[in-house]
Amino acid sequence: MEKAWHSSKAFLERSAVLPLPLFLCLAAGQQAKAQTSMSDLTALQKSIAAQQAKLQEQEEDLARQVLQLQKQQQLLNSEMAKMRGMGTPAPAAQQVVQEGPVSTSTPEDAPAPTATAGAEQKQAKTQNQEDQTKIILQSSTVLSNTGGVLTPKGQLVIDPSVEYDYWTQNQLNLNGFTIIPGITFGNIFISRVDQRYIMPALTLRYGVTNRMEINLKVPFVLGWGSTTAQQAGASALPLTASANAADIGDIQFGASYQFNSGDNGWPIFVGNLTFKTATGQNPYEVPIYNAQNTSDQLLYGIPKKLPTGTGFYALEPSLTVFYATAPGVLFGNLQYIKNFSNTFTVPNTTGGPGSRVDLSPGQALAATFGLGFALNDKASMTLSYQEEHVFPASANGSQLAGSSYDFGTFNFGLGYNISKRTSLNIGVGIGVGPYAPAAKILVEVPIRMNLF
Repeated sequence: MEKAWHSSKAFLERSAVLPLPLFLCLAAGQQAKAQTSMSDLTALQKSIAAQQAKLQEQEEDLARQVLQLQKQQQLLNSEMAKMRGMGTPAPAAQQVVQEGPVSTSTPEDAPAPTATAGAEQKQAKTQNQEDQTKIILQSSTVLSNTGGVLTPKGQLVIDPSVEYDYWTQNQLNLNGFTIIPGITFGNIFISRVDQRYIMPALTLRYGVTNRMEINLKVPFVLGWGSTTAQQAGASALPLTASANAADIGDIQFGASYQFNSGDNGWPIFVGNLTFKTATGQNPYEVPIYNAQNTSDQLLYGIPKKLPTGTGFYALEPSLTVFYATAPGVLFGNLQYIKNFSNTFTVPNTTGGPGSRVDLSPGQALAATFGLGFALNDKASMTLSYQEEHVFPASANGSQLAGSSYDFGTFNFGLGYNISKRTSLNIGVGIGVGPYAPAAKILVEVPIRMNLF
C-alpha cells in the first residue's frame, strides 16, 4: 500500500509541474506574434506613405504633361490651319485633350501657363494668317506687276519670268456706202491679224524697310506674226505679210509702300508707283508696206516688223488692298496710267517722206479684284478679273474719233513653294473683248535671299 501511495503522489506532482512550461511557451508565442504584427503594420504604413508620395508626384507630373499637351495641341492646330486640314479628323492626342478634362490636382499657379498658352495661340494664329497671306499674294501673277506683298527689310528677290501672249483679230473693212441694208457699193475686204510674243524678263525687288520696297523690271521681246487680207468675192486671192521682232522692251522701275499694319480688323493698304520708259522700238519706227513696194493696196500700212515697246513714257500709280479672311484672302487693285505725249515721224503709205505728228495716247484706268486661298503650306491658288478702260487719244491736239475702248482679262494663278527661298508661280489669262490678248501665260520663279 505504501508503495502504491508513493507512486500516486509522484504522478500528481508531475501533473502539477508540466502545465507551467507549456503556458510559458504559449505566452512567448503570443508575444512574438504581437511583435511581428506591429512590425508588419509599421512597414505597411511606410509603404502606404511611399505610395501616396509617389502618387502625388505622378499627379503633379501628369498635370505638367497636360499643360505640355495643350501647347502641342496649339502647335498642331496651327500646322493643321496651314495645311487647310480643318475638315479632317483630329489626331489621337487632340481627341484626348478635347474629349474631357483630366481629374488631377494641378499646382496653384496653373492659370498662369494657361493664360500664356492662350497668348501664344493667338500669336501663332496671327503669324499663321500673315504667312498664308504672303503665300497667296506672292502667287498672284497679276499683283506681281502692280504691287502686293512687300519684300522684308534687307531681302532681295530675283524674279526671272517668261510671258507668252497670243493676239488675234478679224476685221471687216468697207470702202464705199450702203443705200439700203443688204445692198453695198464699194470695196469690201477682210483681214486677219495673228501675233505671238514671248517676253523673258528679269525683275529685282529689294526691301528698304519692312514697309517699303523698290523694284526694277527689264524685259526682252521676241515676236512673230502675220497679216492676211482678202477682198470679198469667190475669185479673190488672199495676201499675207509676215513680221517679227527681237529687241529689248520698255524698262520699268518703281516703289511700293504699306500704309498700315491691318490691325483691329482693317484691310491692308499698299501704295505703288511705277515709271515705264520707252526703251523698246515703238510702232512708228518700224518699216511698213507702201505704194512703192507693193502692188496691192490691201497691204498699205501693214508693218514689216513688230514693235517691242509703246513709244510713250508712262507713270502708273496704283493702290492695292487685301483683307485676310479664313480660309482665303480678298484683294483688289485700282490703277491709273498716265501716258505722256511724244512726237514721231509717222511713215507715209504712198512712199513719200513721213510727217511729224504730236501724238498723245489715251490715259487708262484699270481695276482688279480677286480671291486667293492656300491649298496647304506650299501650294496656293488665285482667281481674279481685270478691267481696263482707255480714254480717247489725240493727234496734234485733236481727239481721234473711235480711239476709246475697253477690254478685260480673267486670270487664274497657281503658286508652289519649291523651298524656303524659291517658289514657282504660273498665271493664265483669257482676254475679254477684241483689244485684249486672246490668251497669255506667265511663269515666274522668284528667288529670295537676305543681304543684311
